[in-house]
Amino acid sequence: MQLVPMQLVPMQLVQANLSKAQLLFEDETCSRSQPLLNLAAARIPNLLRQQRIFKSMPTRRDLIKQKYERRGRKFLRLIKVLFREFRGFLICAVLGFTTSVISLYYLYPHEMVPGGKLTIVQSAYYTVLMTFFETPLPYVEDWRLSPLFFLLPVAGLVTIAEGVVHLSHLLFQRKRFSTEWQMMIAETMENHVIVCGLGNVGLRVVEHLKSLGEEVVAIESTLESRFSNEVSGFDVPVLIGDARDQTLLEKASAKSAKAIIAVTNNDLVNIEAALNAREINPDIRVVLRMFDQRLAKRMAKVMNFEGAYSSSAKSGPLFAQAAVSGHVLDSFQFGGTVINAVELVVEPNTLLVGKTIDQLRAQHEVTILLQEREDGVLDWNPAPSNVLSVGDKLLIMTDPDGVKRMEPMTRKMSLPRDREL
Repeated sequence: MQLVPMQLVPMQLVQANLSKAQLLFEDETCSRSQPLLNLAAARIPNLLRQQRIFKSMPTRRDLIKQKYERRGRKFLRLIKVLFREFRGFLICAVLGFTTSVISLYYLYPHEMVPGGKLTIVQSAYYTVLMTFFETPLPYVEDWRLSPLFFLLPVAGLVTIAEGVVHLSHLLFQRKRFSTEWQMMIAETMENHVIVCGLGNVGLRVVEHLKSLGEEVVAIESTLESRFSNEVSGFDVPVLIGDARDQTLLEKASAKSAKAIIAVTNNDLVNIEAALNAREINPDIRVVLRMFDQRLAKRMAKVMNFEGAYSSSAKSGPLFAQAAVSGHVLDSFQFGGTVINAVELVVEPNTLLVGKTIDQLRAQHEVTILLQEREDGVLDWNPAPSNVLSVGDKLLIMTDPDGVKRMEPMTRKMSLPRDREL
């Protein structure tokens, strides 16, 4: 849906016009003051509403900001992976370098140094040079310093070579987004959502989570899943294995995850995966897919899960209502009552044209959540005085009878034919 920015009037100008209208109204000599005041008072709520809509629309700056935030998260994740992989390497390098600097500072004769003085900074500088096979200082016959002159260059060469090879390997794995790299990425994730099962439902769940800007880790039982490559294209790490395996859940960073969604084709696998994740992280939110809706409700209540749903039970009412009514976007139950989300388009030559929002609400007992103008402008919770015109779209929440109550309003009226003389 495309949001079209509109021309807004500054609120200072609106308030100024209202003040002028009030002054004219107080002036008894002005006979046109009342219509002017009524016009200004009627337009101010619409202008305020338009300004609210305009502020809620994402601007170019917001889109650019979101783009750089995503890049920043990816770069930060890369730094975390590199630090995790090179942690032991860096600790050994820092420890060896520090030992060499301290040994050189305290054991090497200061009188043999140019200037007759050796500082700790100079010791660090000479250590770096010796690592790269430089000889900045004369050799001293001291068994405590001999390792610095003979072993430090060799250790430096091996360390640098090992670091370069390991770094090149990691960058190559990152470019290919290999299974190994996905595993490393998953182990550094925080405040993310784990999705178990990459079937049709799992794919849609991942797509929706990514559209919401959430970080996702997926778990699939087999590498041959037809959606694994598609999910990897979203920069989502996919771990291959049994979702019930606690080791695999730990590699998916279940301890720092915010939620787990188990949507495999096996109810027992979903339940066990959720219980194991809850054992690793007691605060994790749990959402299950189950084929038996009655069992799903019991499990959610007994196990204190945030949600357990049957996809067939959810989609069944929607299919049935869509076949009967049409234009139904969603259908669900609340308090034992079926609630439908309906898209209503104002067609030409129907009774809807010229009606106000308040008239439609009062006559048919429906709730209108959103009005989309023909030019694409969205108005959440539209004002009762809004007049419907051809091409407008309404998002309506109502019961099945409400859809039937609106049918006469949506029928096109037949135009009278000219009688032949």
